[in-house]
Amino acid sequence: MAEVQRTVLAGETTQKFIEFVMMQSQQASLFLGLIPNPQTGRGEVRLDAAKLFIDHLEMIREKTRGNLSGEEGSLLDKVLADLHAAYTKAASGGAA
Repeated sequence: MAEVQRTVLAGETTQKFIEFVMMQSQQASLFLGLIPNPQTGRGEVRLDAAKLFIDHLEMIREKTRGNLSGEEGSLLDKVLADLHAAYTKAASGGAA
């Protein structure tokens, strides 16, 4: 019984971690102009705010190094690679 409970809790924790990463990613994407502002309907670039969310994800990756499942680590790496590419493009004046 305890083994089943640990497995269920691990699955729930993985799902919550993935949701957390995706929420942070969405916020960064919003500030990179990749997602329209819900109030204006237009994409708006705010590099300082986007960098804050990207930095948060970088910190999470560093603090959880060695403690993530393969799925969690892969997702975090992919999200960060995509956000870094979009940030670089937006910072150089290109359309995000």
